[in-house]
Amino acid sequence: MNIQGKCYKCGGFLAVNDAEDAMICPFCGKPIIVDKAIKSYTEAVSQPPARQSQPAANSDPFFDVVSGVLVSCNCFTESEIRIPDGVKVIGDAAFQGMNNIESVQLPDGVELIGSSAFSGCKNLRSVLIPDSVESLDRDVFNGCTNLKSIHFPNSIAKLDAGTFAGCTSLETVNIPSRVESLPWRIFEGCTSLRSIVIPKRVKTIEDYAFAECTALEDVRFECRRVGKEPIAGVKRIGMNAFLNCTAITHIELPETLEYIGNQAFQGCSSLKSLVIPKSVKAIYPLAFADCLRLESVSFTGNTMLYKGSNPYKYGNNVATFFNCPRLLQVSYNDLQRHYWAFPAYMKSLEPFHMENGRCRHCGGTFDGKAVKVCTVCKAIKDY
Repeated sequence: MNIQGKCYKCGGFLAVNDAEDAMICPFCGKPIIVDKAIKSYTEAVSQPPARQSQPAANSDPFFDVVSGVLVSCNCFTESEIRIPDGVKVIGDAAFQGMNNIESVQLPDGVELIGSSAFSGCKNLRSVLIPDSVESLDRDVFNGCTNLKSIHFPNSIAKLDAGTFAGCTSLETVNIPSRVESLPWRIFEGCTSLRSIVIPKRVKTIEDYAFAECTALEDVRFECRRVGKEPIAGVKRIGMNAFLNCTAITHIELPETLEYIGNQAFQGCSSLKSLVIPKSVKAIYPLAFADCLRLESVSFTGNTMLYKGSNPYKYGNNVATFFNCPRLLQVSYNDLQRHYWAFPAYMKSLEPFHMENGRCRHCGGTFDGKAVKVCTVCKAIKDY
């Protein structure tokens, strides 16, 4: 029979079969002894006498509810869960690892869903979230591999890190209009997610937010304007935010964007063209590396392209557009100063530069008599 247990190696709550001697923890992948896991859970949820004397919010035998907090649930044989009225907080890891659960209905009045509340519920398919919910802590649905869609009410103002990380079946989800940041790893590895709309209040897309979303092809950014001027929208896209999003062929970056982080779009191998808005102040190393089909890039302002300062982290070649072999059309007001960022483009211009007596690497002029040295990249004339 399946009962509640707790991995004594990683701390994850999980369902265990008391007829078995040992099992593999689905969270840390390490072998654990079943009896010891049951004992670990019993010790974790045991309450001190003062707390035990407090009146419970309900008398449902399946739920342990204390002062409005759903602490745990004895629901190892139930596929449909309806959480009782009176609950205001779904406690941390309350349903973690319960693979029997297929649907969950939260009552009106729930305000917070705690960390890892439903993480690892591999058969969870639907969740009804009421308008009363205001925030979700980290990893709430992490690893719910059968969750296909979810609708958030606009009452939600905060989503935390890893909310949907590893939800490989997730196809549709809305980002509530009050949310101001998409945190670290929120959609990492959501390999079935095809489209997303980023509301105008979102200012930051944090590191790895959409990393490895290999089916993502439609990313739309909302902006709020006064007249023709955009005044609200995404300002920063973090490191590896869209790493290996191989289905994106085009992305219209918002006119509010100011910074694009290291490797932000690395490996977006289907991206064909790109316009960098004049609002962008800086793009960091390898931001568009390995965009194998990228053919044209147009800068509408004087964006700064930075070289990496840590060779151990970024390697020897830190070109912004490293390994973009088709990138032969570049529009930039001050290209020569950033020639190193566009290796494929500069390579295509070698014959023209050499014909005109310029540096084959960057197009700069030479100085010197016995030995001619490029005034831009300091390379010695070698032809």
